[in-house]
Amino acid sequence: KAALRRRLRIPEGRPIVAYLGLLTDYQGIPHLLQAARELVSAGKNAHFLIMGYPDVARYQAMANHMGIGGWVTFTGKVEYRYAPLYLSLGDVGVAPKMSSTEGSGKLLNYMALAQPVVAYDTAVHREYLADYGVYAPAGDVTAFAKAVDDLLCHPARMVELGRSLRQRAETAYSWQAASQKIITLYQYLTCLLYTSPSPR
Repeated sequence: KAALRRRLRIPEGRPIVAYLGLLTDYQGIPHLLQAARELVSAGKNAHFLIMGYPDVARYQAMANHMGIGGWVTFTGKVEYRYAPLYLSLGDVGVAPKMSSTEGSGKLLNYMALAQPVVAYDTAVHREYLADYGVYAPAGDVTAFAKAVDDLLCHPARMVELGRSLRQRAETAYSWQAASQKIITLYQYLTCLLYTSPSPR
């Protein structure tokens, strides 16, 4: 991790806010950069590690135009096998997506690594994170930035939320949990098949 951090030229001593996913406007990347600008303008020391593609050059130019290029690192595409290592650099995971219907699978990666998560308050995000997410009203960049800052200022809460999310990932979203649901369903259907009256 230390070697990767050096290779990405992330300054020492900065907590890292991590995003892993598509780089598109509907995923909330402009909002994430605006939140970064608010924190940097307020003198906060956070660094934003934004992993994914496409349009890396466009968003890098946007960050530079905002004057926050030194506080944001874009990795471009990360191979899935390396995603856990890259993501493990993060202290907080973020999900600025505002869609109320589309899934948000990136949350499972954050949860698996026991990272606390700041997300816009949508039904989809609450379905994944339940009471263990830190939420900001959808579209409210200032509230989102404040939620990130508040979380970074409370390390004990970060650890507690991260552990709770990891446990939730294991019990609700692991392969073991999924396979048990499938087995239970097959057992139920088999029971129905053999106990239902035969057609005449």
